[in-house]
Amino acid sequence: MSTKQDGLTIFTEKSVSAIAVSEIVPNDISYKVISYNHHSMKGNLENKKDTILKLANLLEGKRKQLKSINPSLEDDLFYAFNNLNLRHNNKDKDYKKYKQYIADMPDNDLEQWYDEVYQMCLLAFLEIEQIDRKKSFNDLKRQIEENA
Repeated sequence: MSTKQDGLTIFTEKSVSAIAVSEIVPNDISYKVISYNHHSMKGNLENKKDTILKLANLLEGKRKQLKSINPSLEDDLFYAFNNLNLRHNNKDKDYKKYKQYIADMPDNDLEQWYDEVYQMCLLAFLEIEQIDRKKSFNDLKRQIEENA
């Protein structure tokens, strides 16, 4: 998005959370995080799926942390990874993880759910990052109160 102020044009990302998460994840994934919302990804389920799977793999290693701070988000995210034709083939009747509802879902509806899962992934990374920030902030509060 472009914004004009004081005679300057500044280009900013539509999603501040995507920028924040792109700074948290490894470099090889950061570009995918930022490009996910770009118009060129509209309708491209495979690219969106690939990005979500990369985020899911990173979150797998942080799953216990996420569960400790937001069990509902952890539960919903991993349910989505396993039941929205992301990690498992939920559309093929011959596959043990088959889900009739997902098999019948139109691609544009599935894409909307992928977009929601992507947003949930961003939230998860931000919440996990807050764990360390909270520790530092608690130390700051303690120092302020001890020196009041």
